[in-house]
Amino acid sequence: MELSKAIKERRSVRKFSDKRVEREDLRKIIEAANYAPSACDIQGWRFIVIDDRRLLQKIIDAGAAAFIKNAPLGVIVVYDNQTDNVEYQDHIQSGAAAIENMILMAHSLNIGSCWVCHLPTKKQLRKILKIPSYYDPIAYIALGYYKEKPRPRARKRKISDLIAVNKFNFEEKKHGIGLGLKARRVGRKIYYKIPFRKYIKPVVDKKFEKKFD
Repeated sequence: MELSKAIKERRSVRKFSDKRVEREDLRKIIEAANYAPSACDIQGWRFIVIDDRRLLQKIIDAGAAAFIKNAPLGVIVVYDNQTDNVEYQDHIQSGAAAIENMILMAHSLNIGSCWVCHLPTKKQLRKILKIPSYYDPIAYIALGYYKEKPRPRARKRKISDLIAVNKFNFEEKKHGIGLGLKARRVGRKIYYKIPFRKYIKPVVDKKFEKKFD
């Protein structure tokens, strides 16, 4: 598939067929990730494949997005967090570059994907998956063959509205962190501290988990 076509047609999906992802396809997806750029060429990514349904349910009960159970396979991307560039969190940027390669390669193989950061706390994920403290979970990538291929989504802005030269001179309203966002941030912190979270999660998912076609 032509690269520009893959970039423009790829979409996050939340509905998958029941067909298991072929191991050779999974290998190609992770190989693509391994060729991503990384800060100082550390290549500090690691990939934890999740195909155990009981383990996946444990991750969901701890706070992950409920829809990931619809995908036959998932990959937790983690990255070595021993960086001196904490200002720009270059380990997270490097992990994200690997993920972008993964989802583009998946699309080229007719495999749907969704980049998920609606997850349990990093501390909880480390405990569940025995991730050492010097690795940060970056995201969960849900993978599965398309149930039906989604249509590309229109972009919200024209390219000419996204480019400035030499300084930030975009014509847009000034905005800060509104009360709504502050409330959601506080609510998320409180939610993560509730010990019996899995019992109220179905209600939370129904009311707050974003829905897409």
